[in-house]
Amino acid sequence: MNIDFSHLISLAKKLGISFLVFTFCRFSFYFFNSSFFNDGFPIDAFYYGLRFDWVAISYLFSPFILLSILPFGIRYNKSYKIVIKLLFHIANTIGVIFNLIDLGYYQFALKRTTADFFRFVSTNDDTLKLLPQYLADFWYAFVLLIILISFTEFLYRKSESPSILVEKSTKNAIAQLLFFIGICGLTAIGFRGGLQLKPLDIINAANNTSPQNVPLVLNTPFCIIKTVLNDQLPVTDFFTPAELPKIYSPAIKLNDDGLFKNKNVVLIILESFAKEYVGYFNNGSGFTPFLDSLINESYAFTNAYSNGSKSIEALPSILAGIPPLMNTPYVISNYSNNKIDALPSILKNNGYNTSFYHGGSNGTMGFNGFTKIAGVDNYFGMDEYPNKEKDYDGHWGIFDEPYLQYFSNQLNKTKEPFFSAVFTLSSHHPYSIPKKYENKFPVGILDAHETIGYTDYSLREFFNNSKKSEWFKNTLFVFTADHSVSSLNPEYGTLIGRFAIPLFIYDPSSTLKGVDTNYFQHCDITPTVLSLLGINSKIISFGLPLNKSDRFVVGFSRNTFYLLKNDYLLLFDSENTTGLYNYASDKLLARNLLNDDKYNNIKVKLEKELKAIIQQHNNRLIDNKLSISNIK
Repeated sequence: MNIDFSHLISLAKKLGISFLVFTFCRFSFYFFNSSFFNDGFPIDAFYYGLRFDWVAISYLFSPFILLSILPFGIRYNKSYKIVIKLLFHIANTIGVIFNLIDLGYYQFALKRTTADFFRFVSTNDDTLKLLPQYLADFWYAFVLLIILISFTEFLYRKSESPSILVEKSTKNAIAQLLFFIGICGLTAIGFRGGLQLKPLDIINAANNTSPQNVPLVLNTPFCIIKTVLNDQLPVTDFFTPAELPKIYSPAIKLNDDGLFKNKNVVLIILESFAKEYVGYFNNGSGFTPFLDSLINESYAFTNAYSNGSKSIEALPSILAGIPPLMNTPYVISNYSNNKIDALPSILKNNGYNTSFYHGGSNGTMGFNGFTKIAGVDNYFGMDEYPNKEKDYDGHWGIFDEPYLQYFSNQLNKTKEPFFSAVFTLSSHHPYSIPKKYENKFPVGILDAHETIGYTDYSLREFFNNSKKSEWFKNTLFVFTADHSVSSLNPEYGTLIGRFAIPLFIYDPSSTLKGVDTNYFQHCDITPTVLSLLGINSKIISFGLPLNKSDRFVVGFSRNTFYLLKNDYLLLFDSENTTGLYNYASDKLLARNLLNDDKYNNIKVKLEKELKAIIQQHNNRLIDNKLSISNIK
């Protein structure tokens, strides 16, 4: 008895056509925008791009795939075949049109088109006026559209396979049902882009190629599909283009004497270290005896805050001065491939080696993709760690003590000057420590307390090992937490208090030492480090360097924007101010001053500045103007 495989063979051929068309669109995109990609012909982008094509094709062609494999005799009906063919061409045409948009549009946006493009088109009064000019300037895209649709129809006809007449039987029916289930499963896997823990996303494109070639790995339908359901930033117009920079501008000029010129920089990001856990900041009550002693010899910021509340939000703020002022974290947002003025890339351009270490699974929270875009040459995750079976914590990755020792030893092999960051891991739920250290550290009240003590001990061992190395004395150590976590003190439980973190700079030469009581946020780290190193340049950053007295803290929490400046905290819901507090004297935010006329001038001034920050943030992300080099 024969089993009919003809429809499966035909389906495979037709899906092969779609992959061929997507590849041709990628080549056309490269050809018409080759001036933006100057590393030679990027064959790797074409190879790795097939995986992103698979996702887009799975979504676009899913109705065609489903109807092509239905385990019923209707597949042989002539009218039914016409419907299937129509579904194929609809999906193919949509894919081609979206891909061809970027043949011309890329040179303006400098990124693949995402779903926000369609909101822009629908709300922009100039769209209809500009459309004729666009059609005239990029006529070749429409010529290619006609050619590709015609060529696809030709190949589709060639791919048709004659059906084999088979007798109806239970065996054949079961086989057809299994084929149906199997291909539906493969399509579902295609939606995710594979069997990995998290679905393939835009940020993952940076894992397989150089940052500048990321748009080549991606395809436009993929970017639109991935962003159409995500939060889209609105174009903001609180102020006119002329007024806006006079109120606030993130374009800052760095100027310093370079007292620490050519020094190495080691950035240590502590997982979930709330300010409350560090004794130095709480009259000695804490779980960090080593850090307490180190901070006494450092330059400490007593009013430091994270800009976000999640690990995935920390890196853009710390490394590029981009605060998380939207619901979707920047790393997985529509704008994750924007060009940015990041600390590693600027240092790399000034002769530094750059690296990033994290003992977690490679790819977690998009760290490896974002750090590559930020200019990190070498990313080291759990895959690169040599003893992962021995030192794996059973949950997240490598225990802090062995990983920090590994980090120290790796730095011994790194050519100076270098910038290297390490992100600790153990002080994260479920808060596990090696069995040999159980009952060694104070358990405290919260689950996190014991692991804070373990990480503190791991840092002590890291310093004991690193002090023996030549690079140690020529290094600035920047310590911060990625975010805060559970707290007992009500002061750290308020909307702003929950962002309070330890932050300090340790200079082994003791040239930089003291206490800074002014506000300091994650976004201030990049301009501060660059200034200390004497790298005088202009950058886009929503933070300020150490030598500026008008520093502030900005963020977005519980669908509320906030600005902390000059003792006052202002809350804003994107339309109206909802709160004003004298945070210097009211740490628990017990008294809302919003309706007190005595504070109206303060409210107006802070609201104006916060609106300007939001407008600069939103519009720069949308227009890809987060880098000085992208501003004409």
